[in-house]
Amino acid sequence: MKRLAAIGLIALAGAPSIHGDERLTLKVSPVMALAPASVTIRAIVEPNEANRLLSIAVISGDYERTSEVPLEGKNAPRLNVFELRDLPTGLYEVQATLVGESGRIAATTQLMKVQQSPGHSR
Repeated sequence: MKRLAAIGLIALAGAPSIHGDERLTLKVSPVMALAPASVTIRAIVEPNEANRLLSIAVISGDYERTSEVPLEGKNAPRLNVFELRDLPTGLYEVQATLVGESGRIAATTQLMKVQQSPGHSR
């Protein structure tokens, strides 16, 4: 049963993003890791004069971290990279939100899982 759930999670994590938009793409690597995990989040933002802020949130039952990067419209970097280290065991939702002067422009979400290392207690 656990193996089936893990296969389902991998399939879901590799699927296109929920509420995805061509203006914002999210890539999390790896989507499955052993604790304590190091994870790289890549947010690709299409250049647009309206772009003002990129927010990345990583949320699990016992963990939450948010990072925000100001954007300078169409002059902002297309690729934004975030590195997380020592993530504990859990199922995580990684959310990316692109914000303009009048509010949210685009949002996307990806799941990832950090599993307990063999031989270690939680």
